Amino acid sequence: MEACAPPASLLGLGSGPLSHVLRFLSVRDLQTASQVCRALHHAARDDTVWHVKALELYPEGTVTLGEFYPTYQALVRDDNRQQATLLLDLATVSCREKAQQGPTAAECVVLALEWCRGAKRQTFRLYIDARGGDSLQPPGESSLGFLVHRGPPPDRHALRQQLEAVTTRQQHLARQITEARAEDRLRCVQGLHHALARCDTQSRQLTAELAQHLELSFADLLTVVRPAGQQLVVDTPGHKLGWLEFDALLEVSVLLGELPDSYRSKRQAQQQGVDLCFCYANPIPVMPLGSMVDWEPAIVATVLPGSSLLEAFKSCGRYVQPGQLLKELECEGAAARQQRWAEQSLTGRQPLPVQLGG
Repeated sequence: MEACAPPASLLGLGSGPLSHVLRFLSVRDLQTASQVCRALHHAARDDTVWHVKALELYPEGTVTLGEFYPTYQALVRDDNRQQATLLLDLATVSCREKAQQGPTAAECVVLALEWCRGAKRQTFRLYIDARGGDSLQPPGESSLGFLVHRGPPPDRHALRQQLEAVTTRQQHLARQITEARAEDRLRCVQGLHHALARCDTQSRQLTAELAQHLELSFADLLTVVRPAGQQLVVDTPGHKLGWLEFDALLEVSVLLGELPDSYRSKRQAQQQGVDLCFCYANPIPVMPLGSMVDWEPAIVATVLPGSSLLEAFKSCGRYVQPGQLLKELECEGAAARQQRWAEQSLTGRQPLPVQLGG
């Protein structure tokens, strides 16, 4: 019998086949493989491998060479910071005007947060859709800041569902009472009245919880910034749609590192995490200014301990072309804008933040 030939070595395939195999690795594994031996290092230098990786990670329109990157490997290693932005969708977060309640209340919905990470200037663009009456305030006095995380805000969507269920129960009990009286069932009427009284108490409690505003403590404030610019595609007396730009936000880890160790809020933030908070047309409402602020704030996102803002964006966000969302808002018609607003009514929106980090 003829002896079986030994299996061919992967490294003996040559740089071309090796490069093809490396395309199936993640960027991290690709970087590790390039350090194993000379053959893999040479194969990993093939820029077509990095071109494939770049197209997997970033929108095609941002994967270009020339002004910023000489090779696709350089583009991927720099995370394409110069040509792609990170976008965090936040369509469930909103601020409300304190003075008004119900379906006529003014509200500002936070659509997304975009991180433009250019080497010379890093900025954050907060996309908003604010609606109200002719007295709707302009967004230029809005604010965005980091505060110590103290727990989730009230889930108004769940509270409203509970209130609707109680209201339905009240209506059902009222019909039963009418029927029992008509049939002269006095004992049944008495029991139904007790059940209706309990529903009335629950209804008042839920209504009071829905009317409560999110209050922030001055001791929890780490930093707050005001918009450095804005661009609105709709700027009418009762409607503001576009983005606010903030250029003084840093990664949470950098922010905490700059605070003195004696700062109590720094230690609490390291243990509990940090909330990224937004308030429309007002400074962040913290004591002693809370009573002077006429809009309720909204917690946009929570960065958990041990995480960074960059890690948070990468885990929960997506890469887009700079300004892509603004172009989409510009191109949509009035019907599409009204539909987006109608899908989640002013009173039914759920202002829950995105949980970021591990």
